[in-house]
Amino acid sequence: MDERDGKTIFVQIPAYRDPELIPTLIDMIDRARRPGRVHVTVCWQHDESERSDVFAEAGFRVQTGVFEGRLRHRLSRAGTVVDVLDYSMNESRGCGWARAMAQRGFDGEDYTLQLDSHHRFARHWDSELIDLLESVRSTRRPHPVLVAHPPAYVPGEPVAEPCNEGYQIDFVGFGGLGVIRTASTLIVSPAGKLGPIPARFFSGGFAFTDGSFVRDVPADPDHYFNTEEITLAVRAYTHGYDLFHPHRHVVWHYYGRTDAPKVWDDQRTALKRGETALDGAALGKRSMKAVEAAFGMHGMPAVPPPAWLGGRRSLADYERYAGISFALGKVTPEALAGVEPSETDLHLDDTAWRARLHPAPMVP
Repeated sequence: MDERDGKTIFVQIPAYRDPELIPTLIDMIDRARRPGRVHVTVCWQHDESERSDVFAEAGFRVQTGVFEGRLRHRLSRAGTVVDVLDYSMNESRGCGWARAMAQRGFDGEDYTLQLDSHHRFARHWDSELIDLLESVRSTRRPHPVLVAHPPAYVPGEPVAEPCNEGYQIDFVGFGGLGVIRTASTLIVSPAGKLGPIPARFFSGGFAFTDGSFVRDVPADPDHYFNTEEITLAVRAYTHGYDLFHPHRHVVWHYYGRTDAPKVWDDQRTALKRGETALDGAALGKRSMKAVEAAFGMHGMPAVPPPAWLGGRRSLADYERYAGISFALGKVTPEALAGVEPSETDLHLDDTAWRARLHPAPMVP
């Protein structure tokens, strides 16, 4: 048996009133090469009409007990263990909180896969992801992270497997709801046709890396939603991890979801009715202000580095690498053009670095 076949994978999933959760779990398990090495933890946020009976009805073996003071439904199928941590929708504090709750199930697995609750998978996705990650480690970086916005699927329709194209996350402008706005575009560089390429930004809905990432860069429960990806990019880089876009995909994501329940909509309604004290809009604004202050944006005075920054590299190192200056609102020509990043600018002095920057677009 190949040594990699014995490696384990921890899959962390936040699920908020999502009917795609069970199809996602079934597809993940049934299309894994070695489902017995996959351990999943789900932060299951549901309303009163969504009962745990649905898991048994879907064919899972279910054992219900208590884990760290929380009701847990332990599901099993084809050797995969899925721990479903049971939360009322009224307890939810957003995406960062839900990911942090799901990470409580980490048990020292070799790798971790961060997902949402609406995905489909290619055959042998587990081995494919391990091989992709190790191909980067063996040639370039000891702590790689594969990140991307995967190609789309539509429930009830087959995915176009295989997907031998890669997608990169490009800078669009400063502003919007997440400090910066990005867009997913097809990788067209020659290098991107042959293997993973360096990435500037993080994807909350697909990230595959070493299991140590869960301990080194744990999900921040204070990030309600929109600030998650940019802070994870900075935190990963400053902790010594390097981001890469894969040149092919084994996971698909459901992007439509226009009618799917959203935590911020539910909380807005419940707040108006006096049924909750949680204010999603206020939580989102608070996390945005905290991130902008940490990055020194909008002329804010310098503040001590936040505790979530790593010690292997600095915020300035990340800015040089990514080609963006948060404080100045400027970017390099390469960042604007979507050219893959390099570490060349890390060796410039401040004057030379600033001379390379151009005003960036501002987006509403």
